[in-house]
Amino acid sequence: MKIVQVLKITFLLILAITVFSPAAFSRQGTLTGQVIDGFDNVVKDVEVKIKNTDFTTRTDENGQYRINFEPGKIVISFRKKGYSKQTFPLNLREASEVPMPKLTFWKYPESGGVSLVRVNDYKKFEYASFYSERDDNSISFYVKGEPTKIECPKEAFDNGSIELMLLDYSKEEPVVVGKNLYRITDNNLIGNIVFESGNWGVGSIDDKYSEISSRVGVRYVRLEPGKYFYCIGQLTQKSKIGFGYYFEIVDPG
Repeated sequence: MKIVQVLKITFLLILAITVFSPAAFSRQGTLTGQVIDGFDNVVKDVEVKIKNTDFTTRTDENGQYRINFEPGKIVISFRKKGYSKQTFPLNLREASEVPMPKLTFWKYPESGGVSLVRVNDYKKFEYASFYSERDDNSISFYVKGEPTKIECPKEAFDNGSIELMLLDYSKEEPVVVGKNLYRITDNNLIGNIVFESGNWGVGSIDDKYSEISSRVGVRYVRLEPGKYFYCIGQLTQKSKIGFGYYFEIVDPG
């Protein structure tokens, strides 16, 4: 009986030494990084967590964090009220210190829709509707309302155009696709998109889209001064009514 007890105690001691030794702790690695917002400001008090584990921390006054992990496939998440939650799957094979790329953590605008990302805040584009009239020979589309004006300094333009970043945010449901940007190419039109069949007064523009979450996306586009309509859907000869965002880039000259 005593031999059994001695063996049991010996086993427990070996287990304790193994679990609490530096070698055991060395099986954990550390992720380090910094969180900033879309205006290059550090974001403090962001919850950083390795999903399905007890590893959790928060960003400090400088937006920096350190969090442990166990090698293998993990998912790291970032969360703070008023910001778009972000998660990233990682496959980390070694228990080492791993520097993470700087994370841009997007703050929600006050309301949903499409907004211009400016130096320190957002500029919301006004929601607008269009309707069409047609006869046997022509189709005319009209956008109701005035465009949201975007005034940019002259030095911001490069070869007559400017690169813009637009935030696309839906409060109600997953967004963020299905918007098509058109430029109104007829400079004589004020407040309306009007064109005839075969002589469209709008030109389609490609933009680069990056999904941040199911409700937030960022669009990058280079535009010249002029009027633009971000249509939810597409303008076609069959379109009768639709919605989008109407804005104008003002010529700095």
